[in-house]
Amino acid sequence: MTRDYYNVDNNGNNTGLMIAQNTAPIYLSYEKVKKIPSLIPLIIQSLGDICSEDIIENTANLQAFKPDKKIEYNCILKYKDIIKKYAAYYYKCEQYLNAFDNSNIRSKTKILNWINLRYLKAKGTILAENKNSGKEDIEIIQQNSDKLIEILQEQIYETIINSEKFSDMYREDIDLGIACFTCFCFMKCKILEKPL
Repeated sequence: MTRDYYNVDNNGNNTGLMIAQNTAPIYLSYEKVKKIPSLIPLIIQSLGDICSEDIIENTANLQAFKPDKKIEYNCILKYKDIIKKYAAYYYKCEQYLNAFDNSNIRSKTKILNWINLRYLKAKGTILAENKNSGKEDIEIIQQNSDKLIEILQEQIYETIINSEKFSDMYREDIDLGIACFTCFCFMKCKILEKPL
């Protein structure tokens, strides 16, 4: 499936009063809208492939990251089980992103900083919307943790479907890749708050 977006511009002479039928030529020109390239689709597609494999890893090694503690601290409900499931792919994601970074210098840092920037913007918007609630910032974040994850996943999805690589991707790879990548970013502390 390919998607082409076109921009239509009417360059015809449209002066005067039009009554009934216009017999003068109207000239239309169109050009394909240029898309801004992104590294995210490449990562998501590859992580989708990785996550389609059944992985049985010892999640006890993940205790250094304490995903349960961070889940509890941020009061995550909707995405709790998803994060726990995809935490097993943490090391696979790390390996893939490092390999990708070797061939695309500083790409890992760019991608993770982009995610963190999106999180900070979403967090700022939610805090601004609730500034008169009388609650501490962390309370507001905890009440909106699942919403923050959804906002980030939607932004990642939008970046993917607006990329040139979108036509080469399967929906299953996108969904699995976004789930895996979101979990990785959560554990890298690029989204949501670190437990005190």
